[in-house]
Formats: sequence, structure tokens, C-alpha cells
Amino acid sequence: MPKSHGLIIHFDEEKRGDFLQAEKESQSFSDALSTYDWEIRQRQIVLISFSGTTIDYICLATKGNRVATAKSRVEFYDLVRLESISVRDIEQLLGENTKLQFMRSSSGRGGSIPEKTWDETLSAIKKLRPNQVGEIDRLISLVTIAKYRLTGEAAEVFLQEREALGAALDIFSGSNQLRKDVFRAWAPNLDEVQDYNDAEQVAKLSPKPGGSSFFLSGISKRHIQEESAIQHDLFNWKNEKASLHSMGVSTFNQGSRILEVVYANKNDLEKTLGVDLIYYNQEFHSFVLVQYKLMKDHNEEEGYYYRPDNQLKKEVDRMNQFYERHGGIESIKTHKEYRINSDGFFFKLVPNKGIQAASEQLISGMYLTRKYMNFLLGDDGPKGKQGGALISFNNSPRYVTNTEFVNFVNRGWVGSNCEQSDVLSDLIRSFLNAGQAVLVATEIDTANKSMKSDAA
Repeated sequence: MPKSHGLIIHFDEEKRGDFLQAEKESQSFSDALSTYDWEIRQRQIVLISFSGTTIDYICLATKGNRVATAKSRVEFYDLVRLESISVRDIEQLLGENTKLQFMRSSSGRGGSIPEKTWDETLSAIKKLRPNQVGEIDRLISLVTIAKYRLTGEAAEVFLQEREALGAALDIFSGSNQLRKDVFRAWAPNLDEVQDYNDAEQVAKLSPKPGGSSFFLSGISKRHIQEESAIQHDLFNWKNEKASLHSMGVSTFNQGSRILEVVYANKNDLEKTLGVDLIYYNQEFHSFVLVQYKLMKDHNEEEGYYYRPDNQLKKEVDRMNQFYERHGGIESIKTHKEYRINSDGFFFKLVPNKGIQAASEQLISGMYLTRKYMNFLLGDDGPKGKQGGALISFNNSPRYVTNTEFVNFVNRGWVGSNCEQSDVLSDLIRSFLNAGQAVLVATEIDTANKSMKSDAA
């Protein structure tokens, strides 16, 4: 595990407005600074002071390329407001030796703070701002483990949850920028990361048995809510909550539009069989369900591949039965009812490459329709050398890419024709009871009261 250290940077008071605007819009702020002991692209935790007598923000910062003599572009992001902690209050909580080092680092234009002083400084700040402990710990975790690829059974579930959330954010925003902003601020609880291998830059994600960790619990607190506010017509989460092992609610904003995402799981991570994304779009009265599967095997001939098992066959049968009961309508009566594909059921096969804090990208996987999956599992589908079903990028070419899937769902080109909320409730409950983790996301436009729903 790398050693911890950080920086204090002083800005003129006139820069405060730039930080406030960046914080409000969940965006970044950049400036040209002299940074001698800071490597390019290196991520640091930084304390920001505007007056020299207070610490006003703690945030992440990354050094970019040189833009002037002895100056480089530095980007500040993931801003956490500290409500102007007095520097003297921090000093009173430090030991004599660390106090002197902190005073030297915090004077003038600021500077680097060595490891021991930095650890004590962060502990003092957490004592003075206990309501921000979770956010400060998230920043520490992010900087500490960002270079490690996280593996293990828990990481495999987190990877599927991450892919589901990323797809929902892309569909909601119509681009990848919101997803990138959310993902680069994600980190797990540092106490849940073990077995660091610096040579291979790998570590194991190992939550405590019976704990309630899930991917959404590691995103910025600005998105976290206590209860579902806009999904009560879609599913009765209040009554269901008592039966759940884990539940989390997050919201994301773009102008007048709000996306609410609910995560629900009746099992702990060790017993979670998979992850489902149910995207419900109320504007088009359609839903799309995506079930995530990991491609754990790899060889030179096929690359990453997936071997279907009995669990997959049960889930395909459940989808087939649901589609037979609530399938697409025979004819359409409005423009919005038109679909290129009115099925609504998909699988996404995801290469199991582990999960990494601060990584912004989705993994390039294979979206497969229910109908295509039935073919792949049938007698005419692709087979491995031993004659069993085997699915890979090479032998199953009619898959849909990440970008294609997001565009199709965003525009309402694919998805079931379904106006009945009780049908969706049955679907959500069915997969929860089958041992799946489910995310459900709902979009509302407060300007015109029109709604879309994302269920993942």
C-alpha cells in the first residue's frame, strides 16, 4: 500500500467563486500552479485555503502538463466543503512535532505535508467535521488504491453493479460524461481491501461477512438519499425494505431532470447470484431488463468466453415465461409505441477484468437479446471443443455494443410496450426472490412533469 501524504494550497479570495460553482455543478476547476514535487497525472488529496487562516475544502487534484515557465495545469475535483475550519483549531489537535511541520506547510502559498503530519492532520479534520468523515475516508481510499485492480468474489458482484449503473447513467444523460464524473469519484471502504500485490498492482476486495457493501455505497455522498422519493408508483420499496439485506438510493441531476436509482438485494455478496438492470422509460411506456454475466475464462483462440450453466438456463426460462404473459402488442396506436425490438430482455456478458477505483470506462462486453440467447443455447448455437455451449465475441457476432445499446434505449427504439406498473413490480420481486441484486432507476423532468424510469 502506498504511503499517504498531501498538499495545502492557498488561493486568493477571488477564486472562491470558481470553487463554489464547480462544487454546485459537480464539475472540476483548474488553475496553473508551481508544483515541483508532484508527478504528472499523479492524483493527490489537497486542502484548499482562501484566507490562510482556515481550511475551506478538501478535494482531489491531478497535475497536468506544463503551461508556462515552472507552472503546470492542475485540475481540482470531487470537492468536499469543510465550512472553513480554523487552522488554529487543527493545530491544537496535533502533537508538538507535527504541529510545527503543519505550520510550515500551511504558511505562505502552502506546500507538501509529509506522511505522519498528514495522517494526524486528516484525523484532526475528521474530529472537527464528523459529518464529512465518510467523504474524507472515500478520498483517502481512492488515492490509496486507485492503481490496484480489485479481484475476488465481492469484486465480481461490484463489477456487474458498476456496469449496470454506468449503462443507466449513459442512457439518462445521452452521453458518457455523467458516468465518468461519478465513476472517477468511486472507491470502496479502505478496510475492505486486502492482500496488496505491488508487483502486479492487484488487491483483493473482501467485505466483512454479513456486511451490506455494494457499489453504490462507494460513490460521492452528494448523490446518496435516505429513501426513494419518486418510485412509489413503480414499486413499494417501503413495504419491501424489511425483507432486504441491502438497499441504497441515489439521485443524479442534469438541469431540471432527475434520475433516481434504487439498489436492492435480499442476500449478502457471498450469496448474490447476479445483477439485473431494469430500465423503465415512462415516456415510451417501456422497460428493458439486462442481466449481467461474467466471462471468467480466457484462451488464445476465443479470447474471453462464457460457459452457460443451469442458472442461466433457469433465468432464460423465467424471461421466456414472462415474455409469453406480457409480450409486445400486436399493433401500435401512437408514434411512441413503435419499437425496432419490443422484447425488452437482454443479457450483457462482461469480461472479468476486475474493478478499479477512479476508472471512468465501461468494459466492452456483449449485449445479447433474449431471442438471440435462446438461439445460442440451442442445438444450432456455437459449441466448444467438448461439445458444450460456449459464447464468445468470435463465435456470437450478432451482439450489441455498449454505445449501440445505450442509444437504442435512450431513444426508445428497444423495450417492451408496457403501461402496467404491477407488471414491473412482479418482475422486480421475481428477480429479487431468485437471489439477484436489482437496480431500479427513475427519471423525472421537473420542468414539464414528464417522467422516464431507469431500473437497474
